[in-house]
Amino acid sequence: FDAYRDELKQLDWQTIESATGLGQAELAGVASCYTESNRAVFAWGMGITHHLNGVANVEEISNLALLRGMAGKRGAGLLPLRGHSNVQGIGTIGVKPVLPAEVLQRLEQTLDVMLPTTPGLDTMASMQAAAGGEIDVALFLGGNLFSANPNTAWAEQALERIGFKLFLTTTLNRGHVHGSDAGATLVLPVAARDEEQQPTTQESMFSFVRLSAGGIDRLDNVRPESAILAELALGVLPDSPLDFAAFKSHAKLRDAIAATVPGMEALADIDVARQEFHIKNRILHRPEFNTADGRARFVVNPFLSVPREPQFNYTLSTVRSEGQFNTIVYEDDDSYRAPTHRWSVMMSDADMRALGLKLGDRVNLHSLQGTMAGVEVFSHDLPQGDLLAYFPEANVLTSKAVDVRSKTPAFKSTPVRIEPLLTSL
Repeated sequence: FDAYRDELKQLDWQTIESATGLGQAELAGVASCYTESNRAVFAWGMGITHHLNGVANVEEISNLALLRGMAGKRGAGLLPLRGHSNVQGIGTIGVKPVLPAEVLQRLEQTLDVMLPTTPGLDTMASMQAAAGGEIDVALFLGGNLFSANPNTAWAEQALERIGFKLFLTTTLNRGHVHGSDAGATLVLPVAARDEEQQPTTQESMFSFVRLSAGGIDRLDNVRPESAILAELALGVLPDSPLDFAAFKSHAKLRDAIAATVPGMEALADIDVARQEFHIKNRILHRPEFNTADGRARFVVNPFLSVPREPQFNYTLSTVRSEGQFNTIVYEDDDSYRAPTHRWSVMMSDADMRALGLKLGDRVNLHSLQGTMAGVEVFSHDLPQGDLLAYFPEANVLTSKAVDVRSKTPAFKSTPVRIEPLLTSL
């Protein structure tokens, strides 16, 4: 704590106000609410993590919670809001670049195999490898890497360099078309969770694991992802000691997860018990932490202020609309904000006046990565110098630079410049 306190003491209010765009009185008001609170929950989403210092942002929120003992206390704590059950669940069962040592050991013991220990590739590292011509075959389990990646032109070129792409998907998207002019592409339809003919499970963003019965008939040509993967494995590894055919059974898959992933033991009989369960050690009601002495640690991060470049003197954050799920857009208008279509940019009234713009005017947005041409201007309650545009349309502007620890691109802080156009709607 002493090192953390000393780091904070070096900051002055002029620096804080300049970096945050907030006044001392505003911040003092929030601080007063917090100091008077008996229980506080800190929740955050991608607005905190989609920065080059995203991990440090989360650490500072944790520091703030620790200052008043709001971690390890009933009715209080830290709540990262994940995108959906699959994002939460795959992390739980260990699908990440470095498999946890305990999971690796249990897999080898349970399945009687020896697994490679070479670290895998995160999303951006996979795209970098594709861009370098290092990937001959790629298997895509859902998703839309074309639309989800920053620097759209580069992402399309990277995908083009993959010789053969196999997509397992519930719904066609732009990722099945863009980046597929070269090589060969095969798209296989798979069952969505509600279409599965065997019970499946999902994990909520609050770490509850629940049974999903499925059984909805939408298409007559869809199959479970797991069944297709098992058959691919049988074809590619015919002499494997693993009985991949057995893993066409969802119950068998659950048995394997329960035996190998700590905290998931209750998964083995969930189809019989039909009782949801909460993953252990996700909610802390007592201040007991996974450290050598059981005490939490304050983390010291040096103060980071990124000045706006004269040529790109605005900062763009990409956002999603109300009628949108990840990269899939269901409605062009946005119930949360003013725009009636997605080819738009939102800015403060002060910035509009400074640029001589009015509602309905068109501008070009430029970054080091690309240009969004002819976007319509809308007014929004934003600090001066900050802009909003929609994801994935604005990905053409964002950089592929990532946080060195999380490997997450900085979708929320792209330097841009505005070029007003003469024509209006």
